[in-house]
Amino acid sequence: MKGVGFCVSGGRWHSSRGGRKVSAAMNPDASWDLVREGVRDFGAQYGVDVGAFLGEENPNGVLRPANTKDGSVRLFGRKEEDIRVTLYRDPAYWCPYCQRMTLQLEHKRIPYRMRMINMRCYGPKPEYYLEKVPSGLLPAVELNGKFITESVDIMFLIESSFPEFKPLLPEEESRPDAPNLTRALMSLERDCFGLWCQWMFRPFGSESNKRAFRRGLDAWSQALEKIDRSGPFLLGAEACLVDLMAIPFFERYTATAVYWKGFRIREEYPAIDRWMAAFEDKIEAFRVTKADFYSTVHDIPPQYGNAFSEEGSEEFRRFVDGLDGSWTLPVSALDENYPEEDRSAKTTELEYRIEAAASVARNAEKIARFALRGIGKRPRTVTAPLADPDATPGNHIAEVEHALRLLILLLISGDQDLDTSPIEASKRTEVATSLAYMRDRIGVPRDMSFGSARQLRAHINRFNEILLGSSAWEKLSSNLEVEKA
Repeated sequence: MKGVGFCVSGGRWHSSRGGRKVSAAMNPDASWDLVREGVRDFGAQYGVDVGAFLGEENPNGVLRPANTKDGSVRLFGRKEEDIRVTLYRDPAYWCPYCQRMTLQLEHKRIPYRMRMINMRCYGPKPEYYLEKVPSGLLPAVELNGKFITESVDIMFLIESSFPEFKPLLPEEESRPDAPNLTRALMSLERDCFGLWCQWMFRPFGSESNKRAFRRGLDAWSQALEKIDRSGPFLLGAEACLVDLMAIPFFERYTATAVYWKGFRIREEYPAIDRWMAAFEDKIEAFRVTKADFYSTVHDIPPQYGNAFSEEGSEEFRRFVDGLDGSWTLPVSALDENYPEEDRSAKTTELEYRIEAAASVARNAEKIARFALRGIGKRPRTVTAPLADPDATPGNHIAEVEHALRLLILLLISGDQDLDTSPIEASKRTEVATSLAYMRDRIGVPRDMSFGSARQLRAHINRFNEILLGSSAWEKLSSNLEVEKA
């Protein structure tokens, strides 16, 4: 590796203890523990808690989906023996019904335990779960030894079982119309869902289906504007149960409408935009479980079927999929010209890069084997196109691990004068293909935050350009675009 390590000062990079450790770890014989230690020390210089990005769980802190695993607990300052709820959810953070439950439990700060169960499109479900829930449906909750499915039923049960925690249903004494209003809003929310499905997944009647969906959005927008003007949510200043039921689906409506139809819901409906912005600003559990457009539009088809794109959406699809230069350095700011926004972000570019570097270092040994699926054998055993749970990785583990070390240094330092000589010329195309395979499977929020995912995708592309040369990488990229499409 050329150089001795780096840190930021006035836009320049200088030698630092953390940087030296990262640089020293570029030696293929150095341990990944040394890399992780170097990234941790580097982050500490800028007040970044890298431990959270390296997988250290804090059951009392902010939920980090990347750190959750089967058996993770959330305590909110209480003891583990206080847990009465076990939530069975998908580990990929794809399922909107599971997101509903997470929002409720997190917002109310009810201690709970997580068990991770695959969605069918992503892999088989464990036998113990099918014995308890023969349908295999997600989510499910075990409360006081009893299993309950159907997210709406669970949410009402949680409300009645934990009255001492933050209530999400208004008292009838203060709002006599609350029961009828709640039922009406729940019905409207399901109407919007059905109309969205018709427009997205039916190959005929597109214009009439669009008009019908817009009528549903009109009704939701009117509800936000007319029911209670004292705050941004349906019933005023505080989010209620129906807000939490609806927001996971509107998150998906906004992404899919842009991607397949070229239709910007938040631009067309200011009241819906204000409502979603309030979630991003005020509801921490939503901020940390919200996906980016890329993750959403690629996890929707395995769950619902293929959507049908319309004329005028090509530009947005290329943006979301990183095919128009949006996954290149420098990573562009998201402004009104882009279909996706990250309004809640208060994080600097450096912090995002540190998170991305730490996320790679954290599981680098496993990530290398995962990336090598890109050049291995990939039998189609599940319906999710980007999932290959039964793949056999290809060779070149040492070369891919070295590439990951250099990628981490590129993220940390910004130094593009990388010594790629340990990677033999004959293996470079396969190494670049492996990293591109990994790039296309970075999930938000499952793996990292949106800002960090943008940085990592762009830095992978830049590293591959350094590794292969611009023309060779451009040619390989065009071939990989066809595969992803």
